[in-house]
Amino acid sequence: MPRHSLSHLLATETDRLRRYARSLVRGREEAEDLVQETLLRGIERSSSWDPSRPLGPWLFSILHNLYATGMRRAQSRERALRHIGLLLESPRSSPSTPAAQMELNETLRALYELPEEQRQVLVLVTIEDLSYEEAAARLDIPLGTLMSRLARGREALRQAVDRDEKRPGGLKLVR
Repeated sequence: MPRHSLSHLLATETDRLRRYARSLVRGREEAEDLVQETLLRGIERSSSWDPSRPLGPWLFSILHNLYATGMRRAQSRERALRHIGLLLESPRSSPSTPAAQMELNETLRALYELPEEQRQVLVLVTIEDLSYEEAAARLDIPLGTLMSRLARGREALRQAVDRDEKRPGGLKLVR
């Protein structure tokens, strides 16, 4: 049996990967992104593939792991926003809709636009789930400074969300 190049083998598995990706995610574009990321990872980590074994199961495990990581990341973002004090509620959609995802992305964009010192504190306390004391120690700042930055960061984020809320179909802040 002739030995095929990795690129040829990857190409033969692409349609199967697409079908599996479409069964995991709703949108065609999201599925295509997942497949492309899988193929990229496969190429980057080709040294870890054993050529004596079938390529398909190896690629499917990469795809599945990427999907699971993406789901965990989305859940972490939602938990972080809840902890910050923001709950996204759209009267026309549930959180799993593209519109709700867009609202979540807009809120995250607002988070990334905060001054670094406020963003750092928000991330450590909300996403990393550190106590105020642990976060202050990690940043090597007094506890009062941390709490001040946290309060200012939360307020700036609320104001950014309130501005977005005034646009048609914008965010609705629930306190």
